[in-house]
Amino acid sequence: MHNRVVVITGASSGIGARLADVLSSRGASLVLVARRKNALEDVAARCGPHAFPVIADMTRREDVARVVQEALARFGRIDVWVNNAGQGISRLPSELTDDDIDEMMRMNVKTALYGMQAVLPYFKERGEGHIVNISSMLGRVPRTLVRSAYSAAKHFLNALTANFRTEIQETHPNIQVSLV
Repeated sequence: MHNRVVVITGASSGIGARLADVLSSRGASLVLVARRKNALEDVAARCGPHAFPVIADMTRREDVARVVQEALARFGRIDVWVNNAGQGISRLPSELTDDDIDEMMRMNVKTALYGMQAVLPYFKERGEGHIVNISSMLGRVPRTLVRSAYSAAKHFLNALTANFRTEIQETHPNIQVSLV
């Protein structure tokens, strides 16, 4: 990862923060993105001078577009874009509301879709790049009843990622789209 520029969304805690720690120790330059300013700045400080925090809400297309522009302005390129922003709720399927479903789709699917769509023109122009979407085993094996809306959203993300990969690989084989 030495000399690579990696954008990590949802970088203020959990998988995103841990990924930032690992990649910074391997020499990557990082664009760390999240809504929570203090938590994000703590992660960036821990990762050192090559970590650039950007406060943004990945559910807003205009914020996502701004992240691409700020990353390019700061580092001159993007090599990897990690869609990690997301969240879950715990509610039985019989108790789910319309708002619950809308929120799970907004946080776990739209954030990734917006990221993929925003960085894709840059990757196409460059002729290469790597998009990594962070999912969950619950998106493949929905075993936890109270996580049903989250599981469904991650299942949607899995299918969307596969279809996005197929579309892009037809014309741009050096742009990789991975699901983790």
